[in-house]
Amino acid sequence: MVHALTIHFSQLLQEIQPPKHRRDKAVELTPKVQDYLRRHEEFDTKSPHSRQVGSYAQHLSVGDVKDVDFLIRVDVDHEDDDTAREVLKALKDALDDLPEYLGYIGDTYFDINRNRRSVHVGFEQEDFHFDVVPCVAPNGFEESIFVPDWGFKAWVPSNPLGVVQLVEDLEKDHQGKFRGLAKLLKHFRNTHMIYMKPKSYWMVAMTIEAVAGGNIDTSQPLALAFDELLHYLYDEYSPALQRAGSVPEVPDPMLGHDVAHSWKRHDFERFMDVLKENKGRTARAVTTDNKDTAVELWQKVLGPEFPTTVDDFAKSYASAGQPGSSYARPTGLIVPAAGASGGIAVPRTRYYGGDEG
Repeated sequence: MVHALTIHFSQLLQEIQPPKHRRDKAVELTPKVQDYLRRHEEFDTKSPHSRQVGSYAQHLSVGDVKDVDFLIRVDVDHEDDDTAREVLKALKDALDDLPEYLGYIGDTYFDINRNRRSVHVGFEQEDFHFDVVPCVAPNGFEESIFVPDWGFKAWVPSNPLGVVQLVEDLEKDHQGKFRGLAKLLKHFRNTHMIYMKPKSYWMVAMTIEAVAGGNIDTSQPLALAFDELLHYLYDEYSPALQRAGSVPEVPDPMLGHDVAHSWKRHDFERFMDVLKENKGRTARAVTTDNKDTAVELWQKVLGPEFPTTVDDFAKSYASAGQPGSSYARPTGLIVPAAGASGGIAVPRTRYYGGDEG
């Protein structure tokens, strides 16, 4: 007997969302920083000036995510490699004045420094961060763009908005399960790997390759689909594990280049050890006849956040489905009226007895 534990997984996905205060801070601060750069007299930007990208834009954030990424569009020649470092320096100089613009006093509230492809702005008092990525977008954000790479001293191609749209399309095409699988994989990594973590974007790229390639049966409950995902990744990367000093390629979902080119062999081996140990647990969890055993195994795989009891959560879902007190979203999901932005109210029904003819 398969214990799908559907409500358990739904509750887990809700509980690993970034906390509300962090989401609120992203909503509050992002447009202020974007507006500051758009109006800056010495750092020229081009309309459309900015666009949010990364896990927040993809709706794939898990845990206490502190970073929000956004692009800022500049008007320079991306074929001139000398401008790559120049733009990063100019952006850093412009953002040095951001604290004053936002009304902060003193210099202890901010940590502003240049990264390889962005300028990092840390709001220390808020425990919140931005990564501002300058870009040249010859045909707008929706097409391939170019971002500066300090190490390569060049502009390199990227398509982050293409990934945002791809994630949206996969979510629609796979019964609303793609984001669940990607979030579970990120949370799984966070549970078992404090150090040597594969980057979040690699996790998303791995999930896209697995699902878009037809290797995961997303018609199944999330428990079975996630079990398949772990087995797929281990089998896919095992050949690289057998080659001394090798690491696998993780293709960029849009441009095809290897996004994990910086993956160190030791870190890769650790990731494979974690996969090997836990794919055995997930295999037992989806085949055991004992529900308590299944829950115990999933807690080992997905950590203490995986719920042991779901009575209250199940009741809230049952209430959400009551006619007259729930809304249907365009995706077909039934949600409580309180959270039903843009939904259609499910009408109350009356039943007078008798059999249907």
